[in-house]
Amino acid sequence: MDLLYFAIPALALAVTLILLYRQRREYQQTFEELPTGLCVVNGDNRVLRWNREMASLSGIAAEAALGVKIASLPSPWPEALSDALVDPQGTVIKQSLGYDDNGGERWVIIHSSPLQLPGRRRQILVENITDYQRLQDELLHNERLASIGRLAAGVAHEIGNPVTGIACIAQNLADSADPVELETGTLEILKQTDRITRTVNALMQLSHPGSSVREADSVPCNLADCIDEAAHLLNLDMDVPPGEFINKTDRELLVRGDSQLLLQVFLNLLDNARSAAANEGPVIIDAGQDGETTTITIDNPGPAISTEVISQVFEPFYTTKDVGEGTGLGLALVRRMLEDMGGSVSLASPSPITPGRGVRARVLLFSAEYGQGFA
Repeated sequence: MDLLYFAIPALALAVTLILLYRQRREYQQTFEELPTGLCVVNGDNRVLRWNREMASLSGIAAEAALGVKIASLPSPWPEALSDALVDPQGTVIKQSLGYDDNGGERWVIIHSSPLQLPGRRRQILVENITDYQRLQDELLHNERLASIGRLAAGVAHEIGNPVTGIACIAQNLADSADPVELETGTLEILKQTDRITRTVNALMQLSHPGSSVREADSVPCNLADCIDEAAHLLNLDMDVPPGEFINKTDRELLVRGDSQLLLQVFLNLLDNARSAAANEGPVIIDAGQDGETTTITIDNPGPAISTEVISQVFEPFYTTKDVGEGTGLGLALVRRMLEDMGGSVSLASPSPITPGRGVRARVLLFSAEYGQGFA
């Protein structure tokens, strides 16, 4: 009996130790086989653990890293890991590791956090995102190429067509002595050259961001007055049916910007809304102030547009109008001018006030007060 009295606890202890040993081996195996680089350092930033993926990422074997201070590791690891160790909050850091033998840049995400263990230990996670970054760069490059292609096609169309028209008119004038035909042809040539000039000027504005705002004063502007003036100017055009505009904007509401740029912005947005409304109802303009910002909404009751169209309308030369009715630069210029004033523009369809139909343009600008100055 005495033997059993001592043997049972000893057996229980042995079983517990075996289970702990197995659990420890499982933890060790999990640590080593993690698909993410993981190392553990002590309070002096000496490496205590260095898993297999960390060795693969760094090219430094665990035997060479253990016991070594982070600052003494081969470059670029001291620089890459130091920022993560300094930050007590463990912010995720995206870091370049330089270039590999094939000339490709290597990228990792590094995250450091304290461990609830003696010795002020910290763990550092290092994830290889090189393939993801290369894919992202390739997608951005392809998008740039596509944008350049759209731009080139737009320029060829908007300038090529008038040039072709001028050539045909000039040929006809060369064979004609009729004064009436000469006058008509001359006016048509001037019209086509004006179209080319407008396209070139619009492209120049797009290619020089911020220039117009730096040269102008940023002052408090009366929003309702600016919208009224834009609507009035649009209705002076005798070649286009007048539009019905309902301006619900508070007469005392002020925004920060340049009055001439704001007028151009609303001329473009109201003209688009009038065209889209197609006599199906009025274009409704409203605005509301929320602290430091003011939101302006322009709703038209015309047909709804798809999310695919919305995603492209701010691209240069993209237009849903018939050939010759628009350059496709208006909304691109609107976005650029608003960004220069610290604002933004977006579209949503259908409009919230005409279920199933319409488009809402939403403009965001900084609020202002009379007498307020801006640096």
